[in-house]
Amino acid sequence: MNAAPVLLLSLISDAGKRFVIPIYQRPYSWDEEECQQLWNDVLSTGRQIPRDNGHRNNHFTGSVVWIQQGTMSASGMTPSLLIDGQQRITTVMLLLVAMAEYAHGRTDDKLNFSYEEIIDRGYLVDKYKKDDSHYRLTLSQGDRETFRSILRHLEDPTIEINGGSHRLLSNLNHFRNLVANISDPNLIWNGLQRLEVVSISLTQHEDNPQLIFESMNSTGKDLSTADLVRNYVLLNLPLHEQTKVYEEQWRKIEQTLGDDSYDTVFDAFLHDWLTAILAPATLVTKNIYSVFKRYAEDNGSVRNDQVTKLLQNIRRFAGYYSRIAAGKETNKRIKVILDRIHDLNLSIANPLLMTILGIYDDENSTMNENDLTNALCTVESYLFRRSVCGIPSNGLNKFFTSLIARVRGARDEGDNVTTALQALLLAERNTIRRMPDDEEFERALLTRDSYSFRNSKYMLTTLENASHPKDPIAFSKGIFTIEHIMPQNALAHEEWKTALGENPDDVYARYVNNIGNLTLTAYNSELSDGSFQKKKERACGGFNATYLTLSADLRETELWNEQTIIKRAHRLIAQALTVWPMPVISAEAAEEYEPKPKVQKQTQTITFRTLCYSGLLPSGSELTSTSTQYPAHAVVTGDYEIKLTESAEIYGSPSAAAVRVIQQAGSPRNTVNGWRFWAYNGTRLSELRNRYISEHGGIKTLQRHDARTLFWDEFVTYCSDNPDFVQAYGDQSDRTGKTASWMSFGLGHSGINSSAFLGMRDGNVGVELYMTQVNTYGAFLHNAPQINLLLKNIRGDVHWDNVDEPKKSRHIVVTRQVDFDRDHWDDLNAWLVQGLLIMHTIVDQFDE
Repeated sequence: MNAAPVLLLSLISDAGKRFVIPIYQRPYSWDEEECQQLWNDVLSTGRQIPRDNGHRNNHFTGSVVWIQQGTMSASGMTPSLLIDGQQRITTVMLLLVAMAEYAHGRTDDKLNFSYEEIIDRGYLVDKYKKDDSHYRLTLSQGDRETFRSILRHLEDPTIEINGGSHRLLSNLNHFRNLVANISDPNLIWNGLQRLEVVSISLTQHEDNPQLIFESMNSTGKDLSTADLVRNYVLLNLPLHEQTKVYEEQWRKIEQTLGDDSYDTVFDAFLHDWLTAILAPATLVTKNIYSVFKRYAEDNGSVRNDQVTKLLQNIRRFAGYYSRIAAGKETNKRIKVILDRIHDLNLSIANPLLMTILGIYDDENSTMNENDLTNALCTVESYLFRRSVCGIPSNGLNKFFTSLIARVRGARDEGDNVTTALQALLLAERNTIRRMPDDEEFERALLTRDSYSFRNSKYMLTTLENASHPKDPIAFSKGIFTIEHIMPQNALAHEEWKTALGENPDDVYARYVNNIGNLTLTAYNSELSDGSFQKKKERACGGFNATYLTLSADLRETELWNEQTIIKRAHRLIAQALTVWPMPVISAEAAEEYEPKPKVQKQTQTITFRTLCYSGLLPSGSELTSTSTQYPAHAVVTGDYEIKLTESAEIYGSPSAAAVRVIQQAGSPRNTVNGWRFWAYNGTRLSELRNRYISEHGGIKTLQRHDARTLFWDEFVTYCSDNPDFVQAYGDQSDRTGKTASWMSFGLGHSGINSSAFLGMRDGNVGVELYMTQVNTYGAFLHNAPQINLLLKNIRGDVHWDNVDEPKKSRHIVVTRQVDFDRDHWDDLNAWLVQGLLIMHTIVDQFDE
C-alpha cells in the first residue's frame, strides 16, 4: 500500500491511468444535498487568497483508494479499480462538464478556463484514445451509459444523452444552474484546482480491499448494507468471476427489488430474509451485516462454489419479498390478499409470509393454491383482529420465529402446512400472542374509536370489496375518504341534536366514531355537515345514489340516531366476522399442536460476576457502549470488574461504570441501566443475563427485590420500544433500578395516575387508575358500563372501589393470575402495556 497527497485533478488526468468502478460497487448515489456541499467547499476554497510565497490554500476532500488491475494495456493506459472515491470523482466530473458547457463558445477574456482546456488536459476524456480508453472514468452498470453519453454529448452536441440514471442527470442540471447564476465562475475553477486527496494505491495479492472497504467512512453517504453485502460476496471471488456472478445473480437481485429502490429496501429485506432462514433464533442486533457475514462464513458460502448458491437463495427470497412489499404478485387471487396484508403495515409478519410462499413454490410441495390462500387469510385475520383489539405487536418477534420453525417442521413431516399454522395460532388462546376470538373481536369493534384507528380505511375498504371480489374497487387511488354519517360537527346543528334524542351529547360522544357511523365516499366535502336527509338525497354522491354496498342500508333508513347506528354496527361486525374469520380445525389437529407443559428448573441468583464465572463473560472481554451519544470502551479485569479504557478507572458493576461514562461527557444523570448500556461482541449484558437465566433456570429462586428489578428493567425497555406507549406516556428508558412492586405513570390529568404492579408472592400482575378526588372518581362511576366494556379487552378481574369507603384515594383495578417464569415475561409485558394504554384511553374519554 502506498499513500501520498495529490491534487484531485492531477490524479484523474494522469495520462497513464483510467479509473474503473468495479461491478461490486454501489451505483452513483449522491443527491443534490451532497452536490451542494461539494459546491460550497469548492467556492469557499476558490475565494481564499493564496498564502505568502505563492503557496496555495488547498482543500482536503478525503482519500481515493484504488488498485491496479493487471498491467498496462496496448493503449498505454492502466485500468485502476476505484475502491473508494467514486462519488466525489464522479460529482467533480459532472461539475467539470457544466464548466466546459458554460465556457464553450464564449469569447469572454475574463474567464480563466475554457472548453478546450478542460478537454485537452484530459480531465474527462482522452481525445486521442478510442473505446473504453477514451473515458477517464467508467462507471458501473446502470450508470455507465448515461455518464458516457453525457461526455459524448459534450464533445458532440448532436448526440443525445441517455436518460437511464436520473441522479447523474439531476446533479448535472443542478451544477448547470449554479454555474450559470454565479457572478464569477473563476472562483469555482480556482477551487477545483485546489482540491486535494490522499491517493492510496493497493497492491494486488497483498492488501485486502474488503477490509479497507468496510472500514471506510469518507465524506458523503455512508455505505449501505446493500453496498457491504455486495462487496463482501463479490470481492471474495477472483476478478474474472466477479462480472459473471454480478450479471447472472446480483444484478437480478437488484432488478427484483427495484433498480431505483433496492438500495433503500435492502436493509429491511435482508433482515426479513435472515429472520426467516435462521428461525427459530431471533435477531437481537441492529448490525444486520455482521449477522449476514457470520451466516455466510458458518455455512461456507464465501467459497467460490458456494457463492452462487447463496445468491440464488437471496434472489429467491427477494422475489417473495417483492411480492409481499411491492405488489409484484402475478396471481390475481393471491395478490389481493398480499396487498391487503401489506396495507396493515405490520412488516413483522414478512418473514413468515416469505416462508409460506417458499413452501408453496417448492417444486416438491404438496401445498395447493387453496391451501396458500387459506394460510395467507389466516395471517391477515390474525394481524387484523389483534390490531382491532389493541394487542401490542412488538412482542411477536420471538413468537413468529418459533412459528416459522414449526411450520417448516410440519412441512418436513408431510403435514398440511395451513392446518399446522392455524392450530399453532389457536393454541395461543390464553396468552398475549392469542388470536382474538369472535367475542373479543366483536366487543372491540363495537366499543372502539374506529375513526382514529390506524387501520380504519383498510377495514372499511376491505369490507366493501368483500361484497364484489371479482371486480374490486381500486381504493388505493385516493378518491375515497372516510365519511361520518352523523357529522363530526353534529352538535352545532339543531336538526342533528333533535335526531339524536334526549341526550344528544351522550349519544354523540359514544357513537360519532363508532364503526356503525362510518362509511366511504368520494364526496366528503360536499356531504359535510348536512342533515341525514340531505346527505341521502344529494344528487351527486348522496347515500341514495351510492353504489357502495357499505352504504346500501342507508337508502332504507329514514332517521339516523343511536338505534340505527347500533343496528348498522352489528351488521358490519357480522360481516367482519366472515371477512376475518377464526380458523376451524379438527380436534385431532388442535391436540397435536397443543403446547406441552414445561418442566420447572432450579434457579439461582445472578450478578455481573456470575456471568464472568460462567464463562459467558471471561476476563479480558472487551465491552463497548451501545449508546451513540456516549461512546465508550471497557475491559473485564482478572478480578471480574470493569475497567474503563479511556480513564483506566475500575468499577464493580455495569451501572456504576456507565454512570461514570455519561457524567464524564457532561450529563447530570446519576442513574443508568448498565446491563443495557454495555455490550459484549454486539450482545447487551442484559441479553447475556437472560441467556444465563434460560440455561440455568427460571426466576423463582431470585430474591424478590432482585426479580422485580430484573422485571422492571425489561419492562421499561419493552415500553420504550412501543410507539403507542411512548406517545401516551413518554420514553421510560431512564427509569432504572426499580425494586418496588409497582411503577406509576403520569397521565397529564390532575389528580389521576396509572400504575402497573407485580404480586410475585400471590402470582398476579395488575394495572390501575388511582384518583385523589372523590368527585373525579364519581365521573368514572357514571360511565362504568362503557369503561367496563373497554376493560374487557385486557382480560382480567376488574375491581372498583366503593365510593363511600373512608380512603384518601379511589381505584379502578384490573388483575390477572400469571406464572412468573422467565419464559412468560413477554406476555406479561404486553399485557401490562395493553392495560396501561387502555387506562390512558379511559381517562382521555371520560375524565370530566
